[in-house]
Amino acid sequence: MAVALAQANKLLASDLVHSSSSSSNTVTAWLACQETDYAVLSGSVGLKSRPTSFKKEPAQASGRIFRGVLNFGADPSNSIAFIWQCGEGKLCLDLNRNQDLTDDPAGVFFSGTRPTTDYETFTNVHLLLNTAVGRCPVLADISFWAFGSRPICRVAMRSFWQGKLTLHGRDWQAGIVQDVLRQSGSLENGRLLLRAWEKRSQPFDTRDGSLATIPFSRKLFVDGSAYQLDLVLQSQDGAVKPALQFVEQPVPLGELKITGKFIQRLVLPGGPYLVVLDRPAASVRVPAGSYLQPDIVLEENGTEAFSRSGEAPSGGRNIVAGKTPVVLNAGGPLTNSVAASRHGQELRLDYCLVGVGGEPYQLAGQNRSKPPEFAIYKGAKQVASGKFEFG
Repeated sequence: MAVALAQANKLLASDLVHSSSSSSNTVTAWLACQETDYAVLSGSVGLKSRPTSFKKEPAQASGRIFRGVLNFGADPSNSIAFIWQCGEGKLCLDLNRNQDLTDDPAGVFFSGTRPTTDYETFTNVHLLLNTAVGRCPVLADISFWAFGSRPICRVAMRSFWQGKLTLHGRDWQAGIVQDVLRQSGSLENGRLLLRAWEKRSQPFDTRDGSLATIPFSRKLFVDGSAYQLDLVLQSQDGAVKPALQFVEQPVPLGELKITGKFIQRLVLPGGPYLVVLDRPAASVRVPAGSYLQPDIVLEENGTEAFSRSGEAPSGGRNIVAGKTPVVLNAGGPLTNSVAASRHGQELRLDYCLVGVGGEPYQLAGQNRSKPPEFAIYKGAKQVASGKFEFG
């Protein structure tokens, strides 16, 4: 019998609880803020321009000046006033949020490159923002574009929360990447970092398809066990610290047969648990229920390819019952495929890399300087040739 679908769970700052659980089926990963030299999440941030001066401002500079407020998410307390003196390559942030942009020495940044009139990036910007784990430091690079009289801002986050987790003798790097750029700062819009501990020094990006991070879910099935996952506050060494708490759960299982090969990680969404399978066997057991198409990462001889569920052909839901095995056609080997279609006098060729179930893949770290080539023959005579463009 299939397990009913779990409802979405929202975890806000108010959901944080103080916990001192020491149950034998509970494992805790203490979290610490980790800064990096690469971006783990990037995106646009809300910006409201200001036509008038602030209460106090730095000395007038040459060139164009833009004033406004950066809005990180929906929490007004995370709004930060700014002045961008683009002609001087200078950015002033109102870090203490008192409308005085002259008394924040740590909020003055320079682009470090030759200033332009329309684009500049300011690196190593430290902010304090309210998040699901309280008021926390965030390291970011902030870029501004000037389009006419209105600027546009994009932020690259270079920090996240992480710790060491041991489940049934296996060590993991576990953590939280909170999306402070979106309207809701709840963990439902964040990502759960979960990968082998020995990979902890490898760069990752929440949007690169590698599946080092997965959607945050309070119902998680990983390495053959089901867990209730909570973000808690616990006392350690006399201080209250954030932690991820994994509480093992009993759950009925069903059999899933996977036809493809070379699967490094497969994530099944939409079911009673978010299922994470690392290098799965041809037959695995997962919580009984109904699932959507998977996200997949393939790896062979150091080459990786990934497929996102939103890009896979519509195949309905995969039903995993308690008694009857279900077959999932997905994975390698991959096949180079070209679809030809006519558009007036033109012949359009679309290249696609597909798996055994017809799901599309993209190669990780593609070398776009050497695009694939094609040739068209009429009998033994070549009538046309060319190269594919990325897109």
